[in-house]
Amino acid sequence: MQVQSELYSLARIVEEAKVWHFNVPIYQRLYVWGDDQVQTLLNDLINAFEGKTPLFFLGGTVLVEQQSDERGRYFDLIDGQQRFTTLWLLCRAWAKALAPFLTVKTSDGMEAPRLRFAIRPEVNHLLQALASGSHDGTLPEEPGAERIGQAIAQMQSVFARRQQAASEQAVDWEGLSRFVFEQVKFVITTVPRETDLNKLFEVINNRGVQLQHHEILKARMLEKLDDAERGAYAVMWEACADMENYVERALSGVSDLPAYMVCEELHVAGKLHDAGALRQLLARQQGNPCERQSRSLTDILNGISVSNSSAKEEITGVQKSETRVRSIISFPLLLQHALRIWLFEKDSDDLPRVLDRELLALFETHFFRQPSTEMADAHKVRSFIDLLWRLRVLFDTHVIKWVDQGDEEVHQISQVSISSSKGRSYINRSRDTDAHRGFALLQSMLYHSQEITTHYWLTPLLLQLHRHAENGADQHFRYLQHLDNHLLCSAADEPLALRTWSFMKEPWQTRELAHRHELEDEKKGVRFAHYWFYKLEFVLWYQNEKKRSTDEMWRNFRLTAKNSVEHISPQTPSQYDDNRVSKEVLNCFGNLALVSRSINSEYGNLPFNEKRQRFLNKNKNRLDSLKMALIYEHETWSDDKARQHQEEMIDCLSEYIRQCDEQRPGEF
Repeated sequence: MQVQSELYSLARIVEEAKVWHFNVPIYQRLYVWGDDQVQTLLNDLINAFEGKTPLFFLGGTVLVEQQSDERGRYFDLIDGQQRFTTLWLLCRAWAKALAPFLTVKTSDGMEAPRLRFAIRPEVNHLLQALASGSHDGTLPEEPGAERIGQAIAQMQSVFARRQQAASEQAVDWEGLSRFVFEQVKFVITTVPRETDLNKLFEVINNRGVQLQHHEILKARMLEKLDDAERGAYAVMWEACADMENYVERALSGVSDLPAYMVCEELHVAGKLHDAGALRQLLARQQGNPCERQSRSLTDILNGISVSNSSAKEEITGVQKSETRVRSIISFPLLLQHALRIWLFEKDSDDLPRVLDRELLALFETHFFRQPSTEMADAHKVRSFIDLLWRLRVLFDTHVIKWVDQGDEEVHQISQVSISSSKGRSYINRSRDTDAHRGFALLQSMLYHSQEITTHYWLTPLLLQLHRHAENGADQHFRYLQHLDNHLLCSAADEPLALRTWSFMKEPWQTRELAHRHELEDEKKGVRFAHYWFYKLEFVLWYQNEKKRSTDEMWRNFRLTAKNSVEHISPQTPSQYDDNRVSKEVLNCFGNLALVSRSINSEYGNLPFNEKRQRFLNKNKNRLDSLKMALIYEHETWSDDKARQHQEEMIDCLSEYIRQCDEQRPGEF
């Protein structure tokens, strides 16, 4: 048998004459995909289905065929097993048209999972239970098993999550499952069993990194410019593209500009976001060899680099104490938010939607499509990259990042300060101090509660920062409060793309609010949008902060990812629980909280007093939920207390929104 590569769908595999079995070898990792990776795939699948995409390409999978027989063909998954396992789990979570891929018939006529893990009996028992529908919710204490359970729960709740802000129409589940079964395709490369696996792994592990879409877009942009200006615009683009760093650090890393010069000539002068000022500095530096660090031919031949002297530190400003950060969005997503603002300022139509994987198609249609002269093309490119640079600097100044604090990553807008060394000034970013705690926490709430592959709220916020860069963080914070209240708490049902475009036109518009109507529904239970729980956590913190509370646990509260709705009084209470609520109150907002899946599983159907004690034990040093902290101030629980808590929470939201509306300016 030779190496073969063919395009397959799940439907084609199911239709093969001989049944295909897939095995994850012992030397492969167990399932490790996290929430973000799973959610991104789910969003991409739904977006492709709704966009009527004829083919969704999932990537490649490498298989080694083992000894096959009359019962079927057997393959070891060598590469792409994380994606493949996710696809199998999706077949279990969404079922419907996908169900035939789950299992194969064994020689004795029994149904067995099509996927198995070598020498992992507990995981295989879990897959068997999932495939047969007999899984009772318990997970083995095997590495990877918990991630499998979390992924399936996430897949099952994806449709509810998409409608958190009442912005998306219900998804055709049957049609979506048929789309995944027939139109999601991947290249399967099969190699013979006698293949030298050591050489195969060497090829897989050392293969080149695929050219990214934004790099292709950069090439298309820069080809419109002449040679004299292309270098400066390339530097600006490459610095913006480094989303795992602050932009001033990235700028020093991709140019000849020392970190002190970026600080003194741009930041201190208030011109860091000024693309024209940056290009002037780059041109001046290019023509000033005394300021540039260079190596002699002897140095090069002897392997002496600039890093062997203090010059390297002067160029990059890299210090051992630098804060490690990562962005809340990808560079392709930032490019699309920038394109929306660019189109808005050109009085052009908006993008139909923000979608990472359609970056090139969106720019082709909405940026390059207009017939124009070479001069006009160059002007478009200059104006877009200038805008991109300005937005990236404002993004780093005012938008949260994941900041590494040693033992954890937190959302933070880092405090900026200036330090001096040897008579030169440098930009410092603190990893311990928020520049504006409320502004950061509100953004963290929006990050956790909205779709991670779009974050539509960022476009009107970035436009506001762009148009009013002279404003302080307090003013930007007030605008984001208003945007959140009237964009996401409103009764509007149009998609978020349309709504955010409307707020770009009328940033301080008001809309009819829906929080009371939504939260007084006593039958929703787990169908309550997660957004309301996240928002309430922020509002409770904010109202407490306004009272100048000295409670450090409340003041230091941070939001974390949560994805399970917990019943305070359980759905299936034990007979000895004296704090049970009635069926009428069971699913009301007052008897619910948002928790992580692990907490939801731990609390389960425990009676109120046991849940309360566990919460108090776990929250001695840091509060995980302010709503639950208020609930567990009660030593007992009842219908009256659940309804009272619900009314207090709704009133708290109403009072917060009223206060925000009073702070709204007249004509802005």
